[in-house]
Amino acid sequence: MAEKKDLMGKVVYFSHPTFTFRTETEKECISRFHQLNVKKIINPANFGLRDDMKKKICEAEAIIGMCVSKKLTYLVWNEIEYGRANGSEIYTIMVESKNDIGPMVEGIPKDVCKLSLDESKRFSEDILKKEYRMNIYSMMIGNWGRRF
Repeated sequence: MAEKKDLMGKVVYFSHPTFTFRTETEKECISRFHQLNVKKIINPANFGLRDDMKKKICEAEAIIGMCVSKKLTYLVWNEIEYGRANGSEIYTIMVESKNDIGPMVEGIPKDVCKLSLDESKRFSEDILKKEYRMNIYSMMIGNWGRRF
């Protein structure tokens, strides 16, 4: 498990799946990073599609990748690998839902599955379908809550 001193005063890049952009899960993870006294958090959700994220990754001293249900999406995996190749420290935050955000660990746990592009698309689509259904139910019969 990563300790407070590990990231203190560092610039970190928070790599996470696009389906978690602007969610309670993203907000909670970022709050946890602030509690570690990081110097700066680079969040790709704050940039546009045309921004050069590789350049942003190179600015970071550490990459924190979000692992959802023991899976790293293709984009997250590629950003982690790019950061590692450029000398960044690597951390993984384990997430199941907004109510189940696990520990942040150094490196990438061995039991984590690295998804291909096609696997990532299917995984994301499945999650988004469930989120959409929950939003419809919430409008009809009250707030059931969202996963992320």
